[in-house]
Amino acid sequence: MVRNAASTAQRPIRSDVEPRAILIRTPNWLGDLLVSTAFIRAVLQRFPAARVDLIVRQGFEALPLPQRGSVYPFDRHTSSPGAFGRGLRGLGHTHMFVLPPSFSSAWMAWRTGIRHRIGYRGEGRRWLLRPARAHNHGPRSVHLAREYLELLSPWVEAMPEAPSAGLEPPAGWVEAHRPEDAPSGEYVVLAPGAEYGPAKMWPPAHYEALAAALDAAGWPVVVAGLGKDRLLGESILAGTRRGVNLCGETDLPGLAALLAGARLLVSNDSGAMHLGAAWGVPQLALFGSTNPTWTGPLNPRAEVLYRAEPCSPCYARQCPLGHLRCLQELQPALVTERALALLGESPAAAPRS
Repeated sequence: MVRNAASTAQRPIRSDVEPRAILIRTPNWLGDLLVSTAFIRAVLQRFPAARVDLIVRQGFEALPLPQRGSVYPFDRHTSSPGAFGRGLRGLGHTHMFVLPPSFSSAWMAWRTGIRHRIGYRGEGRRWLLRPARAHNHGPRSVHLAREYLELLSPWVEAMPEAPSAGLEPPAGWVEAHRPEDAPSGEYVVLAPGAEYGPAKMWPPAHYEALAAALDAAGWPVVVAGLGKDRLLGESILAGTRRGVNLCGETDLPGLAALLAGARLLVSNDSGAMHLGAAWGVPQLALFGSTNPTWTGPLNPRAEVLYRAEPCSPCYARQCPLGHLRCLQELQPALVTERALALLGESPAAAPRS
């Protein structure tokens, strides 16, 4: 059986076979999920008559993701990938796109029984996909969105020059999920956390200096993050008169709604960064151990600040050399200057709460 599956993995997909019902296994990281919305939107545009369903990590179904069908949340704590995939059999899907690079996601796809299971090779999953595609570029040498989009190459003659990520909220969605404690007027959001690790986090003292400068310029500052970032938020706002600490106070839809209304977002390379990009808000993205060529925000209103040290990018969770120079040397004065430039108003004209 394995030999037969492996041989079918090499067959090129027939571009003359138009998908009628598509299932997309989306990534497990929030940032990668939001990057994948560029791919989902391309699928919806290329196959306007097809049903387009999504598999998402449990909790992410709360976001207004682009789709044309159903969203199936997968919780690894209550179901195995194989059992979950088998539970999706018989739903009429003709094609499945597998975006995560893991073996388990390909195993889930194989268990669905869907005839065309398109994804990239790696992690011993070649025989589970049909076809298993080879990467056209070196590792992390092109944007992740382009890697996803190239899975559509049998049906698309030319890839978009600038992939566009985005959410598609129904009318009133943002207002319904807006946190009660968010400022009533315009505000700046700082998102100092990064789930991946400290090597992606601009130093807290730098964020504190930025918050104080923005506050002095008349801009209300909101710090957003997880509950574990609560004390970090308090320290960042220590030098402000009217800062709001919402760390741990919002669920995912609440964070999304908060960012949708932001006048500016300043963040590390994180899920919050990609969430702001999906709304198209002005933003400053601060990069440390990772490479913006691969995971930069898909947002024409974003500005990336990145110091390419000789050791960059290392993709480490902790700085292997112990100095974190790529972020330490990204000075608050520069970030403040660029933030005020993106805000586009003099301090005297800035809105006040």
